[in-house]
Amino acid sequence: MQFSAINPDRPGRSLKVRLYTIVGLLGAIPLLGAAFALIMVANAALDSAALDRTARGSIHLERINGLIYAVVMESRGIEMSGNWKTAAPFAHNLTQDLVELQDVADTWKAEAIGSQQSNVAELVQRIADFVGVRTDRFHIELARLNGPDTTQTASTGGDSDPNNRVRAALNESLSTVAHAYELEIGKDRQRVEDDNNYLIKALIGLAGVALIALCAGFLLIRRGLLAPLLLVRKSMLRLAAGDLDGADRIPQRTAEIAEMDRAVAVFRDGMLERAKLNREAKLLSELNEWLQSCNSLQELYEMVAQFLSRLMPDCGGSLYVYANSRDLLECTKSWNSGKMLPTMRPEDCWGLRRGRVYTFGENEIDFPCMHLGDAHPEDYCCIPILAHGETIGLLNLDFHCEGEKCSLEQVAEQRRLGLTCAEQISLAIANVKLRDQLRDQSIRDPLTGLFNRRYMLETCRREFSRAARAGQPVSVLSLDVDHFKKYNDNHGHDAGDMVLRAVGECMETTFRNEDVPCRFGGEEFVVLLPGASMEIAARRAEQLRSKVESLIVRYLEKNLPRITISVGVAAFPNVGDTPETILKAADEALYRAKAGGRNRVELAMAIGELMPVRKPAGAVARRSANSANEARDDARRERDEALVMAADD
Repeated sequence: MQFSAINPDRPGRSLKVRLYTIVGLLGAIPLLGAAFALIMVANAALDSAALDRTARGSIHLERINGLIYAVVMESRGIEMSGNWKTAAPFAHNLTQDLVELQDVADTWKAEAIGSQQSNVAELVQRIADFVGVRTDRFHIELARLNGPDTTQTASTGGDSDPNNRVRAALNESLSTVAHAYELEIGKDRQRVEDDNNYLIKALIGLAGVALIALCAGFLLIRRGLLAPLLLVRKSMLRLAAGDLDGADRIPQRTAEIAEMDRAVAVFRDGMLERAKLNREAKLLSELNEWLQSCNSLQELYEMVAQFLSRLMPDCGGSLYVYANSRDLLECTKSWNSGKMLPTMRPEDCWGLRRGRVYTFGENEIDFPCMHLGDAHPEDYCCIPILAHGETIGLLNLDFHCEGEKCSLEQVAEQRRLGLTCAEQISLAIANVKLRDQLRDQSIRDPLTGLFNRRYMLETCRREFSRAARAGQPVSVLSLDVDHFKKYNDNHGHDAGDMVLRAVGECMETTFRNEDVPCRFGGEEFVVLLPGASMEIAARRAEQLRSKVESLIVRYLEKNLPRITISVGVAAFPNVGDTPETILKAADEALYRAKAGGRNRVELAMAIGELMPVRKPAGAVARRSANSANEARDDARRERDEALVMAADD
């Protein structure tokens, strides 16, 4: 199943870009932390170096201060010495201290921090002056030691004004530099503390940024990725479970998820289409099965209306079937508010006139069918129903699409279903009509249209069993056309057939629908009257005899002789308790009616009742009685044989 790429109305970044963004954002957090750490380490190194230089300057200052004190003390020792031997150690130490003092001063000057260069340079200069003064003083003391000066002279010389001024200036410089270094050390320490505080703040800020990034990534993953993916998963699980009622709306924030949503929608539409086709196929199969099991056309029409109303709920319709005259079509059923006319002519429908399916609204120019009346026509379709090469009806479908004009695809889909249904309906109608025709041929007499002897015998068994269970009477009329042979001999067999048809029509109009009139054979007829007693049956027989006697049948532009019938009446349970006994009693009553002069009704004798004996007057009477007895015996023999054959069947 194919589907096109998605171009959402509000395009978003792709899923790949979002994933890379999240990974990059999460990966930038440790990189940012490392960069902060490196910066802090560099700043700490610089602060440590500055603090080290300041500390070394302080150390140099302390060293210089100590050396100056040592030089002063050594000088004082030389001055206090009385001879060279005593001053020699002091002189040796003084020489070393002066050299070391000069070296330390030069080293300090080289390593001094920028802010203290001037102070250090001044101090170094004063140290140099101090060294020079002390050197000169040392030379003087050497000369003294070699001369006659006393210790008091040396002591006085050691506290001379130049020496005191140099020492005072040197002490002042030392104090200034020492104070400056103390301030510098304080600044360096404050800078280190500030850097540490800044590092802590930076780490806290970095942690906050990381937390915000994690929260943003979590929300992005949850709302931008996880939620749509879970909805897609839910939709796919619902599709897998066969739930096609509805679909979850998936937010299309990324192109990939939008494509997945479209794919799920395509799959759902495909499954809906397959489910719809399966439902239609199932309904059509059930429709065919039910139509094949219909016993009558009216039952078939009811089933067609029920199935089509469910198969095409958005489509109204009506079913027309040709009348027997073939000049009109009768509306048998309508459904879903379909247009229904009692009758219509074949020329009122363009589908019937053109002999093919006609869809109004499909072409640019269309003409409405006249059977729709004066109402403004909507989209509809007329489908002729054909069976065995013959048009037997019309299926009219009215298309409705929820108040809107139906699209061509919807019209084509409804028409396809209508054609499929029309094929099955046509075959079902043809089968039911053929079955009714074959059934009529098997139970009807082709000449008179009455039931035949087979149907009458089957009905007798059924009705007598029912009457025995319910305790109700059943009457049987056995009748015969008087002198029927004369019609065949004097006027021909066609005239005899016309007489039989006239008697059959009179019987159909005389008896009830539940009564069973039948032609038993030749000119003999039998009528089964369920629920009728002997008296009621006798009255009905007399009505029939009177109607037949008043019949006028014309043949070849002349009236045939008057038609009369003789009727024998028997009833259950008065005469017997089996169909054979009742039919035999009715025949005996019929033959008594014929022997009694014909055109009359005779009742059968009840059980235990003796039949009166009539003495014939003369030979003619005896011959008539003999002839009647022979005819009765022959008819009885034929009746017994027919009953035996029916019992064997």
